Amino acid sequence: MRGDPGGTARDGRRPTVLHVAEAWGGGVQTAVRDYVRSVPEVRHLLLMSERADCQITDTDALFDGVWRMPSGHFARVRDVGRLFRRLRPDVVHAHSSLAGAYVRLAPSVPTERIVYTPHCYAMERGDLARHAAAAVQAVERVLSRRTGTVAGVSPREVELARSLRKRQRAVHVPNLVPRQETAAVPPRPKAEPAVRTGDFGSLPPRTVAAVGRLCPQKDPAFFAEAAAEGRRLMPSSNWFWLGGGDPAHRERLERAGVTVTGWLDHRSLQRLLAQVDVYAHTALWEGAPMTLLEAVGLGRPVVARRIPALESLGLTGLVDTPRQLAAAAVAVLTHEPGEKNNMRLAELFAEHTPERQRMMLRYAYGQ
Repeated sequence: MRGDPGGTARDGRRPTVLHVAEAWGGGVQTAVRDYVRSVPEVRHLLLMSERADCQITDTDALFDGVWRMPSGHFARVRDVGRLFRRLRPDVVHAHSSLAGAYVRLAPSVPTERIVYTPHCYAMERGDLARHAAAAVQAVERVLSRRTGTVAGVSPREVELARSLRKRQRAVHVPNLVPRQETAAVPPRPKAEPAVRTGDFGSLPPRTVAAVGRLCPQKDPAFFAEAAAEGRRLMPSSNWFWLGGGDPAHRERLERAGVTVTGWLDHRSLQRLLAQVDVYAHTALWEGAPMTLLEAVGLGRPVVARRIPALESLGLTGLVDTPRQLAAAAVAVLTHEPGEKNNMRLAELFAEHTPERQRMMLRYAYGQ
């Protein structure tokens, strides 16, 4: 953990951005780290809070200063204001709903300096009752008056931002499709390996895999139903969940015949993801999922559940039920999708590049 970089965030030469992230880990962490790399001429600081169920990678090397939030919502709002007054950054970039609330409720932070990236607006959550979603939307509508710029990770977020406030300054800042690292991909075994718990050096042929934390957002139950149906349609198919989390979700998956790897470091995850025959995305709500973009970057065929965020990104062939997901995955396993499918996905995400992300971030930061 780095200490105070020196009492002021301005060194007279470089503009400064203070990133505020309440849920540091997972996709938010990956996205922010990409932002830092895309705009290296900006001095990046981080105020963050970790979650116990999110994996954290080393952070200090990328940022010129890192601070941890205190406990409690009111204390965090005060801490944002205190840090802003002390550091005077040019931009305060809030990531996700709670951090967005902390920043916009801190009266000392000028509205025009606030950039907000929801990473999926909370009212999109599929597990909220209708009245709860309406309440969240009302809060976002009020707070939109304190939002300088919305930097949405998908066209859907930009659309929602402008529905909350008609004249909202908003821009689509695409998440990156990582460049394929073919050297990291091990060859397929000649014979199907016997997969043992905790032994995931390689995956067997005909593997369908989902990736992520076992939690309601990722909807493992949807994948479990699809796996049970998929194994009925093609008994030789193998269904994997690359990730860990809630033991109850793990048990549900394993009862359906899914192999759950548990938490993997990013390098191991990428190695296994590069081997899957089909990447399945079953989340109930999303912003612009990093794992899906990683699968595209690795040239993996994708089958995905229909949700507004993925529709806004232009994905086709989206499914509505576990049975449809199983049928789509088995169709890919049966009929090799080939180069044409890979080219279609590559064209779809052609602008998810560091150059495009840099351009949009510079616009969001007023440069």
